Amino acid sequence: MPDRFIERTLRAFSDDLSADAPVPGGGSAAAYAGAMGAALAAMVARISFKKEKSEELKSYIEETDNLRADFLRLVDDDSAAYARVAEAMKLPRKTEEEKKERQERMQAALLAASRVPLEVAETARRLLDACERGVASASPMTASDIGVGALMAETALRGAALNVMINLASVKDAAQVKAISEHLDRAVDGSDEQRRRITDFVESRIAR
Repeated sequence: MPDRFIERTLRAFSDDLSADAPVPGGGSAAAYAGAMGAALAAMVARISFKKEKSEELKSYIEETDNLRADFLRLVDDDSAAYARVAEAMKLPRKTEEEKKERQERMQAALLAASRVPLEVAETARRLLDACERGVASASPMTASDIGVGALMAETALRGAALNVMINLASVKDAAQVKAISEHLDRAVDGSDEQRRRITDFVESRIAR
């Protein structure tokens, strides 16, 4: 596993994803989708800023740049978290003591591997919010770009949610499962409608 997947070329990262290893996986791919979406939203705002140097646009560019940085960090965080799950799975379990240690390590790793994609999902929802706010200022020439940004945000959100759920399925701490699930529900609720509002607006701007 490379130290930082985000330092890889696009081709190398796609090769890493296609390899017969558990990391990087869907969680890292979801985070990278979010990074691309945030980059597109920032690009649209920067193009608008050339014509209208407003404080609002300047603040928006900073916001979307920060979201992109968060997503890029999460690409590696997700892979590192699941790598610890994979390591725990390889621990010996011949004696009762070994079984107990393996179980404890597995549970701790699974919890961490649930929290990272939860952060991806919550960050993706913030990006969807940003796309909805930014789409009105997009020119007809860049409206499709922020629409793609919104689609990438939704992909990041839904992909991350799947990773949260699959890891939580093996977590035995009911209180932690409930807390993380509630946070995930808040991130996901209404996202379909929000993305649809954005893409409907974009299509209305570029319709022939």
